[in-house]
Amino acid sequence: MSLPAPSAARARLVAWALVLAGIAAVGLALHASFGTLAHPPGSDVDYYLYYMEVVGTHGPRAFPALFEEWLSRPGDWLYPPPSRVGFIGVSALWAQLFGPSVAALAKLSLASHLALILLVFAGAERWLGPLRALLVAALVATSTLYLGLARHALTDSFICLSQVAAVGLFLAYLRAPERRLRAVAAGAAFLLAILSKEIAVLLALPLLAFAAVERWHARRPVPLLRTLLVFLVPGLLCLATWWLAAGGLGTLVETLRIVLASPASNEYAQRFGSGGWYRYPLDELLMAPLPTALGLAGVVVALWRWRKGEYDALAVALALLYLCQVAVLSPFTKNLRYVAVLEVPLRILAVLFLWELLAAAHRRAGRLAVVALVAGLCALGWRDYRALWLRAGLYDPVTSALIAARGLGPAEVP
Repeated sequence: MSLPAPSAARARLVAWALVLAGIAAVGLALHASFGTLAHPPGSDVDYYLYYMEVVGTHGPRAFPALFEEWLSRPGDWLYPPPSRVGFIGVSALWAQLFGPSVAALAKLSLASHLALILLVFAGAERWLGPLRALLVAALVATSTLYLGLARHALTDSFICLSQVAAVGLFLAYLRAPERRLRAVAAGAAFLLAILSKEIAVLLALPLLAFAAVERWHARRPVPLLRTLLVFLVPGLLCLATWWLAAGGLGTLVETLRIVLASPASNEYAQRFGSGGWYRYPLDELLMAPLPTALGLAGVVVALWRWRKGEYDALAVALALLYLCQVAVLSPFTKNLRYVAVLEVPLRILAVLFLWELLAAAHRRAGRLAVVALVAGLCALGWRDYRALWLRAGLYDPVTSALIAARGLGPAEVP
């Protein structure tokens, strides 16, 4: 194995030092802005807190009773089911450190966001080098959506972390498909993602589509069986875990049936989450106009360059991830919390777009310009976080609430 050049090693060291310092700064600043962690009465927070308390006290053997209790109360069917054993188990372990409370759940969200920054930087550094990875990490750290979710006592930050881990580890596996441990790591992350939120199973579609592109378009030696097993084995393990947690197959089937059917009878979901696929990019633009516009431009450029024969594996993978997720999630309730994973590909594609636009032809001046622009975007992200989440009191980032928070006109706020 060849060692990196001294200058490259110093650049990596500086980048790691900067990203760790940035994580500490974001963590302290977010924690200072928590204030009173209020949440609507009878919201999802109460259910996750209850699960945290029960499983934290009684351990995994508490799950069958939680399933039976949830099924016996039709009024609970609109709220989180106990099938999200991945997050519930982690939150129960977290409660051993901080006690079961709304504040502890919010701290878990904050810790998940900080871990996401580190994960994104570590993954991007392998693909893009230290400077561009640092820029990506900065945009992720100051994502207006992520900053708001990081102070919620909900599951979204943790779910996003698990989904990004699954995507990143699978892409790392495809770079070196002969390394079986990478396949195992990707499968483990995919399992945690599904166990934390059932709809994460749909991530398999864009990832398998990209694996097919790598094998049949880029002519890379991607093994079919091993790649399929990355998703099939976690799927089977997930079903087995749910079966054990539910205490019986009948209970599990009934729970999953209700989970799939409940949005049709959920007045809140129909009132605030209906509409076409275009609500996702529209809401992303309302939340963070400039980074989203740059990211969407990056999607277009990635596909346009691919059509011209200039295949960039990372850009194509991220563009497919964004487009496929928007497509497959379009029949479901529209809420930015449910597509938070898409912030990462948009931020990476934004950096790639700016780099291509400014730094490719004018190396030194262009790089300085990209750094300056990203710094400005980070400042805007933090400003919008304070304006939308703190001053305007945004809680659920649906279209009507975002329109009201942006002052764009009268809107019904949930």
